[in-house]
Amino acid sequence: MPKSRPSFKEVHDGSPTSSVSRLRKKIRDLERLLKRTSSSTNGNKNSTALARREQERALRALKDELRTVERNMKEKKLDKRYHKVRFFERRKAARRVIKARKAVAALGDEDDEVKRKMMEEERWFAETELAYVALFPREWKYVSLYVDGGLEKARKGYGESETGKKRLDWWTEVERMVKSGDVDVESLMFSQGDKGTQSARKIVKQAEQDEEEAELSEQQQQDEEDEFFDKQ
Repeated sequence: MPKSRPSFKEVHDGSPTSSVSRLRKKIRDLERLLKRTSSSTNGNKNSTALARREQERALRALKDELRTVERNMKEKKLDKRYHKVRFFERRKAARRVIKARKAVAALGDEDDEVKRKMMEEERWFAETELAYVALFPREWKYVSLYVDGGLEKARKGYGESETGKKRLDWWTEVERMVKSGDVDVESLMFSQGDKGTQSARKIVKQAEQDEEEAELSEQQQQDEEDEFFDKQ
């Protein structure tokens, strides 16, 4: 009975899963060919050695390609799973950076050095928070910074659980990068470091709006308190 032809979908399936399957099959076929080549005693030894080197080079290239495809698949899967939490944490971190920068900019000559140092440290902490969220490795399961006291634990150096240790390890790394100037914090205010994307503008615009609304709410609360006491 003649073998049936593969369907159009089977031939043209470009999904990552099918790419992995094809690469693994090529690797298996090439490994089998190498075994046959090494056990063969026929033919010119020089040409056999040359062919083997070419096959080994091709095998290494296929394995590298397979690792890349599998890594990209894992990153896409984790991106999809943690997209929402990362988006909101990035927006919150951007809002905290904006607020901290405004506080530093508002300092006057009459403010003492202790207060200035404290405000600048808060700005630096906020920038580290942003770097933590924005640069968190895509191939890792995301560890939230703002849930279950994660930020306070990271600041104080607590890493008692496996999750806490991963959070602390990454916090320590971005802390070092921000301190040394290895991170362009300004670019991190924008999604993927690209000021032109719609997602980038959305994050920064929303962070600025959130900060303005928070300031307005605080001012309204202060006005209400002043009005209350004026009536007493």
